Amino acid sequence: MYCSICGCVAVAVTFMYFAGTLPDLTNLKTAVRIPAVSIQTYDGKVIGSYGDLYEDVVTVEELPKHIPLAFMAVEDKRFFQHFGIDFVGFFRAVYQNYVAHRVVQGGSTITQQLAKNILITEGAVTHHDRSVSRKIKELLLAFWLEHRFTKSEILMMYLNRVYFGAGTYGIDAASRKYFNKSAKQLSIFEAAVLAGVLKAPSKYNPSNHPNYAYDRAMVVLRAMEGQGFIKNAKEIEAEQAAKTLLGDASKVRNQQYFCDFAYEQAKKLLGGEIEDDIVVVTTFDESKQEIAEEAVSYYIETEGKNYNFSQAAFICMARDGAIQAMVGGQGYSATQFNRAVAASRLPGSAFKLFIYGAALEYGYQLTDMISDRPVSIAGWNPKNYKWQSRGEVSVLDGFTFSVNSVSIRLAQSIGLRSISKFASKLGVFDVSVSDMSVALGTTPVTLKDLTAAYTSFMDGMPIWAYCVIEIHTRDGKILFRKSDIVTAHAFDNEVLGAGRKLLRNVVQNGTGRAANANEYVYAKTGTNGDSDAWFIGFYDPPNKKAGFSFGVWIGNDLASAKMTSNSTGGRIPARIARRFVDALVKASYGNRDQHSGEVETAVDQESAQEQPQAKGLGSLLAVE
Repeated sequence: MYCSICGCVAVAVTFMYFAGTLPDLTNLKTAVRIPAVSIQTYDGKVIGSYGDLYEDVVTVEELPKHIPLAFMAVEDKRFFQHFGIDFVGFFRAVYQNYVAHRVVQGGSTITQQLAKNILITEGAVTHHDRSVSRKIKELLLAFWLEHRFTKSEILMMYLNRVYFGAGTYGIDAASRKYFNKSAKQLSIFEAAVLAGVLKAPSKYNPSNHPNYAYDRAMVVLRAMEGQGFIKNAKEIEAEQAAKTLLGDASKVRNQQYFCDFAYEQAKKLLGGEIEDDIVVVTTFDESKQEIAEEAVSYYIETEGKNYNFSQAAFICMARDGAIQAMVGGQGYSATQFNRAVAASRLPGSAFKLFIYGAALEYGYQLTDMISDRPVSIAGWNPKNYKWQSRGEVSVLDGFTFSVNSVSIRLAQSIGLRSISKFASKLGVFDVSVSDMSVALGTTPVTLKDLTAAYTSFMDGMPIWAYCVIEIHTRDGKILFRKSDIVTAHAFDNEVLGAGRKLLRNVVQNGTGRAANANEYVYAKTGTNGDSDAWFIGFYDPPNKKAGFSFGVWIGNDLASAKMTSNSTGGRIPARIARRFVDALVKASYGNRDQHSGEVETAVDQESAQEQPQAKGLGSLLAVE
């Protein structure tokens, strides 16, 4: 008797001691967290998020009944029968774990899970704490929660605090993240998906692993049916919904390249680190992104081995420089390095637009004749790739067939300083004024900057690529809004018209014929040996709103990994652009343009692969 009393007193003292170590629970904090950043399309669809994302607090009464039932089915089926601890479930879990000689079941109730969450967010314990004292605190807090709140309130706190993966906290945030809708609109299957995520948020969230999420949701649905929460008919209906809802998610989506870029741009626009929850409204166009991904993946899969390239990048801009689609590589899950904006590569003959543009400003006409014979400068002997010399060719033909000797002679005539000045007006800087190999494209440039420069030839305006339209706080306070800046033309209308004719002739008659979808495609090919292949240009129909520019690059990340010698810009890059343009024209007009029939593949006449960068030529090449 005495021993029993002493034991009870000891237990009481122990519990009183640990009760005194519990945090102040009069005002529960949401959490100490990283500010949330939501990346949205211009029409409000969330396409990405960063930080710890929270949304509206929802009550259980506001949610469809199947939502709490889905969580109870797999987390705590006797939630309404226990007082914080489910002894039946606890002892069953102990037995199952003993038989299996490992942990196969957990015995924590929803109330205990909420207690653990509160202890962690209030700083009373850590995530990795597995001590007996933590368990005692958890039990005490679970008892207190059951005494202080109703079951409905406990369930509400649980659903609004629990972690759903991808930096997302609370059921409403998870619903908007994964299904782009309020939690109040979740279907039975969607509720099952979210309930299934809790077992392992990194493994079962539908953004990263749609197939795992689907399988886990089926487990939840079967548990709901077994407990009488749903009938078989509803499960079948939910399974049909699953095929639709996760069908698109199972496709590889690389829009995260765009989201990462938009996130970094937002930080720059706000002057550094982000301190508040914000929404970043972007220029992203989901339909163009889907078409771009399909075109890139199709040619990587069908031609990657034939031409020995493993990576491709793509970018699409509106005529004002708004980035609408971006593919940074073969797949974001494989590599997060964004080759569309972060990789500076040698553009080869795609750089020649700056040389010819500067020559047009200098006074050259498209009909002027230039020698196309090989050039020799201080031991540097660049060749013309598969080009039979005619003696002289027009400026127009020199560009159309990418004749290296013509480009070099124009550069000698007008001077490298003129070329550098012209390129800088279009956003391409650091062009050498002392190295004549510049004429063959030895100035490193990103796909983004090169595409923006070509976009300038749509209207003659200098173009600066951008992707952020507006940044505002969650409560609507505007932190940034892009303004329409009126700038002077980059060049006059005569240069603009001649430049457009150069680009159109490449596609109609020259090295870019593989992309000749119709009369509104303008572009230039580029090849840096067997390391880089480019196709840069734009589609500019009479309906100006339908116009857009595009840039394509293919190659390998390692310099030692070479493509085949025929991997020119007029082959795979031109075909990727053609596939993209064709799909958009078909989507816009219902069928292909009357001029968009298949065309004969052109043999790319570029020769940057045979042109090592000229070195040590000094002032001899700085011909003014």
